[in-house]
Amino acid sequence: MTETQLVLALKAGQRGALDQAIRRYSGFAAAVIRSVLGSSTVQEDLEELVSDTFLALWRAADRLEETRPLRHYLAAIARHAAIDRLRQQRPANPLPADDLLPADEADSPEAQALRREQADTLRRLLYEMAAEDREIFVRFYYYEQTVREIASIMQKNESTVKARLSRGRARLRAQLEKEGTDHAYP
Repeated sequence: MTETQLVLALKAGQRGALDQAIRRYSGFAAAVIRSVLGSSTVQEDLEELVSDTFLALWRAADRLEETRPLRHYLAAIARHAAIDRLRQQRPANPLPADDLLPADEADSPEAQALRREQADTLRRLLYEMAAEDREIFVRFYYYEQTVREIASIMQKNESTVKARLSRGRARLRAQLEKEGTDHAYP
């Protein structure tokens, strides 16, 4: 069955066409999802997202165009499914004060208050960054993703991610110094 015939069969609601699409393109959909989520994706999550991708394809089959390659539709559906999964995994507040700076329970109340103030300042400065730079910072320092993982997920060169991290650190350091905040956290 040619791809055009497959698209027409999907549009006609033929279940065999969905089975054929799954056999033909499940590896492709998995590769797209893995490129968004990174190499540390759990196999069960990957399989679930691939299934969700083909379910979404089936539900949208009436909108397929026979002139467009099915791979383009699948890539878009799989990418959006993976991005949605990333959004679900992110905490509502990605920069909690307690996690920005190491805590020492032996600290005095004054030291703990200073640590909270420093964390609040750091959070505010991060939110003032451009959204893409902030995402790189959060992924690198909070989610502890590697430069390679960030580059893959955000579809950037590794050198671009490294440069943005370096420039961002320099901007944060300068801003902290300008505000008179001690950036040499314990």
